[in-house]
Amino acid sequence: MRLNRFLFLLLSTVALGAVVGLITSTSGLIHMQWTNGLVEGAFMATTSLMGFWAYLTVNFLARATLSRQQWRWLQVIVLLFVAYDMFWWRYSIDKASHPIGHPSYTVFLVQALWPLLGALLAAFFKRQLSGPGSYLPTVFYLYVFMVIDWLLVIRQHWDPAIVNQTGIVMMACNIYMILIFGKLLTPRQTETASSPQP
Repeated sequence: MRLNRFLFLLLSTVALGAVVGLITSTSGLIHMQWTNGLVEGAFMATTSLMGFWAYLTVNFLARATLSRQQWRWLQVIVLLFVAYDMFWWRYSIDKASHPIGHPSYTVFLVQALWPLLGALLAAFFKRQLSGPGSYLPTVFYLYVFMVIDWLLVIRQHWDPAIVNQTGIVMMACNIYMILIFGKLLTPRQTETASSPQP
């Protein structure tokens, strides 16, 4: 990727995060000053950027050491494990640790469900851009890596509004990056790629 395109990806992602943070803080989704929403959105965008580079590194190492079939199955296994953690395991641990006063299962269900639906929908559009082989890697990145980044926020805040607001910002940034990344690669890299772009 050329330097100017790399800088464009960085700056545009941070700008998108700031805008989404501003929108979520002024739309009534969360009671927060617009300046705080703007700054928090930009900060969460940088977190998404780090997650994206981590995914690219993991994807590169996996494709260098595993066969394509093995890597696809590993993605499915990890995806199912993360979904199980989000849909049930976290709730069961919290319920056992705090028998009285723990959040209802609805809170955990919402936090698990909407990112998965967002990942599936975005993967559908990514498939139209890059072909069928990009569907699973897109769902894997958008759900698994977002959850990994998001858990840091989930564990620090009991307020579901704050948790969902930060998740919305990260999901928007992740979807933006995964959809635009292939377009930003140089023509030579695109032509020599042996498998669908992430």
